[in-house]
Amino acid sequence: MARPASRKAPESHRPDGASLVKPERLQAVLDAIRDAGERGITKAALVRKLGGVAMRTVDRAIALLEDQGARFGKAREGRPAVIHFTLEKAPDWDSKITPHARLALEVALMALEGTATEMWYDQLEGLRALADSHLSSRDRNLFDALQSHVCVRGAADDQQALDTKMLSQVLMALGHPEGPRELELTYAAASTGRTGTRTVVPFTLTHDVFSGGAFLLAWDPAKQEPRHFRLARIVEARALSRRGLIPDKRPLEQARDLQIGGWFSPGAPFQVQVRVGGSNWPQSLQDAPPALPRIEVRKEKGGTVLLSFMATDLHGPTRYILQLGADAEVLEPKALRAHLAATLKAMAARYR
Repeated sequence: MARPASRKAPESHRPDGASLVKPERLQAVLDAIRDAGERGITKAALVRKLGGVAMRTVDRAIALLEDQGARFGKAREGRPAVIHFTLEKAPDWDSKITPHARLALEVALMALEGTATEMWYDQLEGLRALADSHLSSRDRNLFDALQSHVCVRGAADDQQALDTKMLSQVLMALGHPEGPRELELTYAAASTGRTGTRTVVPFTLTHDVFSGGAFLLAWDPAKQEPRHFRLARIVEARALSRRGLIPDKRPLEQARDLQIGGWFSPGAPFQVQVRVGGSNWPQSLQDAPPALPRIEVRKEKGGTVLLSFMATDLHGPTRYILQLGADAEVLEPKALRAHLAATLKAMAARYR
């Protein structure tokens, strides 16, 4: 396997200038011990793996690896006792990704794939390929098996391709080392489909599972208010040289922290209280509280639970509460209760 030059196994030299163990042989010994897993591997097996080298070559390789930071487990088994080597810690120069890191990446990819983030998933595919190239053959087989036995499902399946050029311009404006730069956007509105151009100051990227989408939260100087732009509807973006000025970050911070499904309003936040009953919902909500702003789940007498969370717009809570069906009742605020009643009345009219 080709290795980056900056992560090459260091070659150990004798005083006379000759090589004790070649770097590729050190790597081969390390890979063989890693691939052996918990069962370990004997020196005799290492000799065979390396094509019949001398036993002293294996001894030198193990000693050099330990000098360079590797740590091996050495379990004696059988009669007469034979040492089985296992890898507990790789040397610092080793570029193999750990199984834990690969698992974390795989879970992240599966979660993103199942929660309406095709665009984020595509961005991480290159990282997965890099991880696979630095994974031991044993661990690669493990994850191949894992993928066939894991199923993740989410709220939506956004198949819209994300324009790389557009995203790079957004990131350049957002991540400028001297502070955000103004960003010129050409945007297709969801309600009308019409395209318009505006200049904003980017604040943060957000993703909301309830809406199934990734958004750019930005300050709109023309309207003097925060705005949410769905990334997939940004037709074109251009980072400008002018530094972006945000007179007060608090409205943006509120929008970031209290948005639900991409919905937020500049008005005062309100607390939502919902009583939930039924045979399954109460325990389900206690086991896995929804990712709503400042969520609290409190068990009540009689088997119900009281959900409390914050919001700034009526549409976000409504979308979530509707999935609970007749098992949910909004207690507060009255405006949300009235909004939900009107929504249900309009829905019922369609089924007469």
